[in-house]
Amino acid sequence: MMNPKAYSTVQRQTIAGVVLIFLSSLYKLFRIFWALGAYLLLSGPSKSTLVFTALGLLVLGVLTLLYSYLYYRKFIFYIDYEREEFVLEEGIFSSENTAIPFDKIQQVYFKRSILQRVINVYSLVIDTAGSNQKEVEIKAISEKDANKLSEILLKAKAEKTEEKQFEEETVEAVNEKLWIHKVSMLTLLKIGISTNYLRGLSLIFVFVTSIYNRINTYFQDRMDDVEVYFTQFSGVLQSIGMLAMLFVLLLLLSISITIIEVFIKYYGLTIHQNKDKMEVEMGLKTNTKVSLQPRRLQLMRIKTNPVQKRLNLYEAQISLSSSEDELQKNKIKIPGLGKDIVKKIKSFLYSETSEDSFSSTFRPDRLLLFRKIALAMLPVLVFLAIWYFTAFIPFQIWAVLVLAGLYIIAAVSLQILAFRKRKLIVTGEFLQKKKGLWNMTEETLELFKIQSTSVKQPIWYRRRDLVNVVFHTAGGDLRFYALTKDILPYVNYVLYKAEVTSRNWM
Repeated sequence: MMNPKAYSTVQRQTIAGVVLIFLSSLYKLFRIFWALGAYLLLSGPSKSTLVFTALGLLVLGVLTLLYSYLYYRKFIFYIDYEREEFVLEEGIFSSENTAIPFDKIQQVYFKRSILQRVINVYSLVIDTAGSNQKEVEIKAISEKDANKLSEILLKAKAEKTEEKQFEEETVEAVNEKLWIHKVSMLTLLKIGISTNYLRGLSLIFVFVTSIYNRINTYFQDRMDDVEVYFTQFSGVLQSIGMLAMLFVLLLLLSISITIIEVFIKYYGLTIHQNKDKMEVEMGLKTNTKVSLQPRRLQLMRIKTNPVQKRLNLYEAQISLSSSEDELQKNKIKIPGLGKDIVKKIKSFLYSETSEDSFSSTFRPDRLLLFRKIALAMLPVLVFLAIWYFTAFIPFQIWAVLVLAGLYIIAAVSLQILAFRKRKLIVTGEFLQKKKGLWNMTEETLELFKIQSTSVKQPIWYRRRDLVNVVFHTAGGDLRFYALTKDILPYVNYVLYKAEVTSRNWM
């Protein structure tokens, strides 16, 4: 059994917690009063004003330091083994006591800001999503205590919900790493370059529009002689060259910004799996370490695009069990994965599933395609209306017809190709949804983790007898539209599998 003495007495954060609280408080005060300080500097204050301001800042700093120390002393935590709960008390003027039963603990993970890395402390976050409790955070704890406390709480959770014993031999086996994967700097660079096409396309649109406006400005009046024509044409070529350079610079700037964002968010991305959990660590500005366990997994998405697929890059989006207000916070994105690593992650998270006894594939009705095409036509209709009723878009009629025709051909073709990619696969253990033309997405959901289903029939579906189906989980929903009623027996099967299972779904 677990050591009943570990953290059973009152514990405090490390003494570096005083520094962290003090600097965090100063930063909050700066955000509140920076405008006042800027005004004083710009208004040319007198010497006496500067002296009193300096004294006021000194007093404020001393009071902040005193507050930081008192908050540090009042912030205590411990484990109550008799009541089987983790207890945290905080507050100076009004005390707040939070007690988290072991069976309500959903996740324990680490975070580190740049300041926390400088003073060598960790934030330990205990997530109780799905219950009425809020998450608690210990912001200044040593690495040794963070790992030990995390291990004890997760094992206490396992004992409570799965009736497992916490023995020293088990701890050693759990800590043994089965495999480790680290995303390299080169891979992060590839991710930044290969996920920037939306911004690039928007820049191309601006570029083409600017070129047309320049050409239209030069040729809006008729030219009377050849000399004037060549002079104007030379000016157009010069303008096109300048616009081309501007476009390249903007595109490079956009790609650079994306690469920087990727490096800040995913720097040091490391995955390592041991016997009963998988840990993911990432981040430069805020370093986060999350423990993934199969029981918390609700929905998994695997995303890629043709360029990334060529580079063997996939992104796993893992939705964990959470309350409705915290769905985004509990979605973990892990980019830069090879196909073999994706298979390893799936085999770990879905290790308890058996071989599927059957597989049925459903595709949406063509009515959904017609609706998608109709929605895609709205921009061209708006464009034509603005051109016809106003002079805001100074295009000639031939240019309008060419642009509208090209857009219609492209939009219809893309919608048809995307429609063919949509399908819903129902097996004995899983639901799987596939979609996407450029950004290809595969969503996987275990049947026993479905909480409920919604079947809706909009008025425009009644003639064709079609329905929309939504499968609800604690980590988000899986939706599929415009299905025939042949799906209904499988919906009943899904509900049956969710009802009869004895496995923990979160």
